[in-house]
Amino acid sequence: MSGVSSALNIEDLRKMAGRRLPSFLFDYVEYGHADGASVARNKAAFDKYQMLSRVLVKVVPPDTRRTVFGREYDLPFGISAVGGLGIFRPGADRFLAEVAREANIPFMLSGVSTESIETVARIAPDHVWFQLYPAREFALTERLIGQARNAGCEVLVVSVDYPIQNKSEVPQRSGVTPIGGIDWAKLPSIAGDLATHPRWLLEFLRSGGMPKMESWMPYAPAGSSPKDIAKYFASVWPPNLVWEDVERIRALWKGKLVLKGLMEPGDVSRAYEVGADAVSLSNHGGNKLNIVPATVDCLAPARDVAPEGSTLFLDGGIRRGSDVVKAAALGADFCFLGRAFLYGVAAGGRDGARRVVEIVRDDLSYTLAMLGIPDMYSVDPALLVTQA
Repeated sequence: MSGVSSALNIEDLRKMAGRRLPSFLFDYVEYGHADGASVARNKAAFDKYQMLSRVLVKVVPPDTRRTVFGREYDLPFGISAVGGLGIFRPGADRFLAEVAREANIPFMLSGVSTESIETVARIAPDHVWFQLYPAREFALTERLIGQARNAGCEVLVVSVDYPIQNKSEVPQRSGVTPIGGIDWAKLPSIAGDLATHPRWLLEFLRSGGMPKMESWMPYAPAGSSPKDIAKYFASVWPPNLVWEDVERIRALWKGKLVLKGLMEPGDVSRAYEVGADAVSLSNHGGNKLNIVPATVDCLAPARDVAPEGSTLFLDGGIRRGSDVVKAAALGADFCFLGRAFLYGVAAGGRDGARRVVEIVRDDLSYTLAMLGIPDMYSVDPALLVTQA
C-alpha cells in the first residue's frame, strides 16, 4: 500500500498531513488556542472511559445506522464544519461533500468556507447542513439564512460561542491564517518553511493562490480579493449573540435548527426551550479557549438536563470508532469529526477523506462486535466504566 491507503488510523493521516503542509498551517491546526491544551484535552479525555463487553450476542454484522431529523444515515458520525479548508487543499469542501454523499453521512459546511453553499449543495443536496456565523447586523444574518434556504439546506447550525474574535498564537507569529491568507510582509520568516514544502506550494500557486471565502463573496464589495473578503468578514463578525438573537433566528428559519458551541448544562437546557431541534456540545475543537473542559466530559451533565427524546450532538477529540461508541454511551445521539477529516483531505484530497470514513467506520464496527453490541441503538450506558 502507498499514500493514504496505507494509513491504519487517523494518527497516520495526521503525520502525512504534517509532512505535506507548511508548519504555519499544520501548527495552526494542532495548537488551536494558546498552547494547545484544549485540543490535547479533547482527545485525551476519551481515555478515561472504558467499556465492559458482553458475549454470546448476535453481533455480525453490527448495524452502524443512525437516524437524525428523520433521515437515516449509514454511520453515527458526520463531517464537522472546518473553515478555510481551501488553503490546506484546493477543492477540499467539494471533496468532503462528495465523500459525505458516497458514505451517506451529513457534511456541515462552514460559514467561512472557500466554496459557496450553492456549489456544495449541488454536489450533495441531501447531505449538506449549513453552519451559520451570524453577522452584527441582523439584516445580513437574514440574507445568509435565505441563501442557505435557497440552496436547499434543511438543517441550519448556528455557532454561538464567539462573542469576540478568537486568538491563536500561531498566525500571530507566522502572519498566515486559513481565511486571511499570507501577510507577505512576513515572507522572510516563512520562506524556509515554504521552500521545504514544495508540493503544497506548487499546488497552492497552480490553483491561483489564496482561495476566496466564497460563502461571504456575495456580500463583500464587488471585485474584492481574497484578503478584501476576509477583511470584510472581520468587519461584520462576530456579534455578541444573546438568547433573543437565537429566538429571532428560530422564528426566521423553518427547518431544523442546531445550536453549536454549548457546554454548560443551563445553556443546554435553555437551548431546547427557545426551539433548538438539537444541541451540539463543542469547544470549537479547542480553538476557543485553552482552559475549558473536554467536550466529552460535558456529555453526561448535558444529557441529564436535556428533555427526554431530545437530540444531542458531540464534536471534539474523536479519532476512532471506539470514541463514537463511548460518546453514545455517555448520551450523544450523533458525533461530528473536524480535525480527522482535515488531516485526511490535507494528506490525500478526496481519497484522504474517504480513508477517514473507512478507518472510523471499520473501528466502529469492530468495537461494536467486540463489545457485544448489535447496533448503535443498543449502546448501553451500563457498560461504561470511568477511571479516575
